[in-house]
Amino acid sequence: MTAKHHRSYFAPDDLNDPALASLIFRLGMPAVAGLSINAVHHTINMVFVGMIGSQEIAAITIVLPILMMVGAIGEGLGVGVATAVSRALGGGDPRHANVTASTLVMLAIPVGLALTAAILLFRRELLILFGASEPMLPLAEHYLAIVAFSVTLTMLQILSDFIAISEGNTRFSMWTLLGCFALNIVLDPVLIFWFGFGLAGAAIATILSQIAALVAYLVYFHRRVGTLHIAARFVAFRTDVLKPVLLIGLPVSLTSMLSSASFAVLFTFAGFYRGDSGIAGIGIALRVLTLGMLPIIGLSLGGQAVLSFAWGARNSQRLLAASGILIKLTSAFAFLYGLGVVLLRHRVAAVFTADPAIADIAALTLVITHIPFIFFSARQILLVLLQAQGRARLAASIGVAQNGYFLLPLLFILPHWFGFGGVLASLFIAPVLTALLSSALLAVILRQLRGRSPSSSITSFNSTVSERTS
Repeated sequence: MTAKHHRSYFAPDDLNDPALASLIFRLGMPAVAGLSINAVHHTINMVFVGMIGSQEIAAITIVLPILMMVGAIGEGLGVGVATAVSRALGGGDPRHANVTASTLVMLAIPVGLALTAAILLFRRELLILFGASEPMLPLAEHYLAIVAFSVTLTMLQILSDFIAISEGNTRFSMWTLLGCFALNIVLDPVLIFWFGFGLAGAAIATILSQIAALVAYLVYFHRRVGTLHIAARFVAFRTDVLKPVLLIGLPVSLTSMLSSASFAVLFTFAGFYRGDSGIAGIGIALRVLTLGMLPIIGLSLGGQAVLSFAWGARNSQRLLAASGILIKLTSAFAFLYGLGVVLLRHRVAAVFTADPAIADIAALTLVITHIPFIFFSARQILLVLLQAQGRARLAASIGVAQNGYFLLPLLFILPHWFGFGGVLASLFIAPVLTALLSSALLAVILRQLRGRSPSSSITSFNSTVSERTS
């Protein structure tokens, strides 16, 4: 294949393509593949860790909420910059899109270094806060001390993924994640077993894979394969650049951080009532749940570029049509995946552990978490629609619902009365309540958009949203 053909293959899609369903598939499926690859990568990583021992699984599970908090900051900045860039491109202002993307990439470096320093200084305190027991503390502390050095790499990789997706280039993101996954799968057994590094080997494999992914993105941006131009001369820490990103991004970050805090409470109660087996069993179920969530998130990420572009172009008809397609696709997948996991729960649990106690807890938790998962798509599509419109406050209120004002109160009430059963009941009730809230609000917003004349612009609606988010 010639260099010209390579460039053509990796070039972004036209976000104004009239074949809307085809565009969403072209953008969404590589994003689904990329994030699914990422989830499988972490799942297989846990399988390798499980071959070392159950304490290692528990240790990596305890570290997970801390890494989720780091990822939350990167995700918030990524979602914020992606929606801002797509709106700017839709509004016909590519220079502002370049400025926004370049500024956020530069901002990620000092933020990542500061987080690395904080984790290294307070790693023991953080692990105790997140529920690490005395036997697993040395393992978890050693693992966290290594992965702390990957924080800046994580931030830059997340931002690069979102920036590529925002300009309609999900294919490059997919192939980059695939290469990262393949390298990590090769390095895991080599570093864990052949070199005898154990749990530390898994951490080192992840860091080396991230470096390889960032090299690919460096080539992508340097050769200007996409529409956007990332360069130091575009960096501008101005209010008009940072405010739209932070208005959307900060609530996303806070939502994910709150989720990490909720998981910390969850693992603390699980450990209190069932010890390390309870932590490991719930950790396995949440890994499988994440495996199902990421394809829906990936499809909505591909669709979000279309939604944001349509909102920037003031095309309400296209916004409605894209939302409808996304709802149908994600709802069908959520139903099939949730049903499949429930029916195959014992086989799924057995993939991760041979310990009967952990397997029994994991199988039960898989049922409890995957029945409400069937309705997860309503929340996710509502979130990306609100973010595309710049409705930061409303998006934040939906984002924090499940793991914030639903799950946390339930965890502090139900386990007191029902023990470990109360922990599991909390994991069921919180997503059910979130699904009901999201479905009702999504119906209202879609009705608002349908009530507008197809030929009219959405200027007045834009003004209303701007007032609400300022």
